[in-house]
Amino acid sequence: MYVPDSVEGSSPDASAERSLLSQVLTSSGGGGAAEGSCGDAGVQRVDTLTLADVIIAILSSRTSFPLATSVALIRERDRAGVLVHLVLLDPRREPVPVAPGSVSAVTYAARALDPDLLSTFGNEDVIVLK
Repeated sequence: MYVPDSVEGSSPDASAERSLLSQVLTSSGGGGAAEGSCGDAGVQRVDTLTLADVIIAILSSRTSFPLATSVALIRERDRAGVLVHLVLLDPRREPVPVAPGSVSAVTYAARALDPDLLSTFGNEDVIVLK
């Protein structure tokens, strides 16, 4: 099982977690799983999301956003499986803005997560990788 060395030992506090998720959902036009955010444009659908998929997405995104120093992975249960949002963060752990009121996020809608990604999340729904 591969777990990146850069996984921080603690998750963000609950208020920061809610704020980050709110920013992602607002900027992506999603309203959360209850309102069917899987149907939104720009969501990448996969049967099984792997840790390798996530790492490739992070590396690809960071080349376009050099100010990003870490990434938040946000797991959200959905009727059809799970949504995983990847949000690039600046040194202050704020989402990297693309334009006023808009943040850079990649969202996957998956039926399942592979064992390595499940292990990386553990019992947390939000983790931050450096």
